[in-house]
Amino acid sequence: SYLILSAVLSAVISYPLYRLFGEGDISFFRSLVSRIGQGLLLLGLFPISRWLGLTRPEFGLKKGPFSGILKGFGLGVLTLGLHGLFLVQIGVRTPQIPEFGLIHLALVSLSAAGAGFGVALLEETLFRGGLIAILIRLSGSRTAILISALDYAALHFIGTYWTTDPALVGWDTGFRIALDGFAHLPAADPGSFLALFLAGVLLGTARIFFRGGLFFSIGLHAGWVFVIKIFKPLTLIQPLSPWIFWIGTYDQVIGYLSCT
Repeated sequence: SYLILSAVLSAVISYPLYRLFGEGDISFFRSLVSRIGQGLLLLGLFPISRWLGLTRPEFGLKKGPFSGILKGFGLGVLTLGLHGLFLVQIGVRTPQIPEFGLIHLALVSLSAAGAGFGVALLEETLFRGGLIAILIRLSGSRTAILISALDYAALHFIGTYWTTDPALVGWDTGFRIALDGFAHLPAADPGSFLALFLAGVLLGTARIFFRGGLFFSIGLHAGWVFVIKIFKPLTLIQPLSPWIFWIGTYDQVIGYLSCT
């Protein structure tokens, strides 16, 4: 219901902004609905948290943030790095070593690290920070972990390429875009969805029960994204591999194999 409410509000807000700045670009409208919806998901947690009187420890903000992030990042790189190496070993992906120097490699690594921490800060603050804190108050730790993990997995498959003639754009267009985004959810690749759900369970468990709290889950998540951003450009997918079913279609890295 929280996801749906954010989508409805983003559809309402996006239309006047599109009229002011869109210049007939439907892709800009789609981007508005998506970005504003994500922003509302995050911002909406603050009034709810204040209403419930949540404290810093309840958000998972524990002592030693730097060490927690570093430990989580190291574990994330190790676990998904080993997963990637195994995919290469069984021939699902094969090495593709581009010709570039150390400076370019350093820039690629920095870009991957930046993307990893950017994604992790946003998603962990939303799902493992505020959302889990609120759900614990309402339903307990185990239910909070499961619901936040389900929402986390689902959000990755809410997206749309719906389009129309700019002349037909009206107040209802934002709702059509949002509805089309949710309509793709039943067609989500099951292996990818399961992998993301279990990743959410692990991140939620780490946030609640590990010493580093939310900072550890941020580092862990950032480490996973970092590996994916490095691993995909350096390898090629092999669609004829007999083991191709071990990875999903979402990013062609995670899937049933990463669930084991």
